[in-house]
Amino acid sequence: QGSFTWTKHLKVGRESAMALFPNVEGIDVSGGELFFVSKRFQEMTILNLDTSQYRTVSTVRGLFDGKPDQIQRITHGDGLLFFTEEGGVDAGVHARDSEGRFYTILESPVWKAETTGLAFSPDKLHMYVAYQANGLLFD
Repeated sequence: QGSFTWTKHLKVGRESAMALFPNVEGIDVSGGELFFVSKRFQEMTILNLDTSQYRTVSTVRGLFDGKPDQIQRITHGDGLLFFTEEGGVDAGVHARDSEGRFYTILESPVWKAETTGLAFSPDKLHMYVAYQANGLLFD
């Protein structure tokens, strides 16, 4: 959707961030692209680090009705990019594939709090996630 440049000026960078992607959460890099999410705009920004082009995509899809929070990738390349969710009707974990399709991995009709602490075991066989306000951690 446009191009970006880096700045050495902290004030300029902060002003730009507040205008274009306020309340940033989560960051991941893979295949020459940098991903991060804006809670306020409920968008994911993708920076192409090779071409200095960027695009934004909405995270308001399907069952993902809260604000995006942390992001985490299991594998690099074409693997899924996972999101935790702050609030919403049924807070959970969602994912996006390299084609831009969104998936709901899990949701809770019981716990409404923010999902956080998303991590994966080294062998990629276990996913760990917490419901922050409820003090619950799941494997």
